[in-house]
Amino acid sequence: MYVPTGKSPIGKIFKASALDRIEMLKNATNKHDVLDVDDFECRSNSVSYTIDTINYFSKSYPDANLRLLIGEDNFNSFIKWHRYEDILNMVNIIILSRDKMTKYDNMKHIINLKEENISLFNETKSKKIHFSMKKKSNLSSTMIRSMINSNQPIDEYVPHENIKYIKDRGLYR
Repeated sequence: MYVPTGKSPIGKIFKASALDRIEMLKNATNKHDVLDVDDFECRSNSVSYTIDTINYFSKSYPDANLRLLIGEDNFNSFIKWHRYEDILNMVNIIILSRDKMTKYDNMKHIINLKEENISLFNETKSKKIHFSMKKKSNLSSTMIRSMINSNQPIDEYVPHENIKYIKDRGLYR
């Protein structure tokens, strides 16, 4: 499930509306039956905290083992997130690693939750962190927006439907 951020807790201003971000996610996932987009955070007028989204999905899917999938750049500040301990108690986290692995000296109390064996990781419901090394990349949304702004091609990174959508809507200029 992809959940675009609603109102950012750190005051981030998005360069595309919630509706635009939802539509682009739908465009990017529409060829994959197992992927879906939920607008839960965008429907709310409140600040979107991850813990609230996890609670929402826990109630919607009470028998599921939920996983939080985040980029390594976001994980870097995880211990500053609102109620991060509660997040760890409710879900396992999959970190999408970047090409240059970061050291987590400031996170020693949670890095011991790291589980390298994906089978063992999947046997538990929460309190585990797995670093996915399969598709390391330095690709970021910031990089894509910068490329768009400087008229560089993004064809190898963005589905054709979204390139057209971005151009038609004049996004990221």
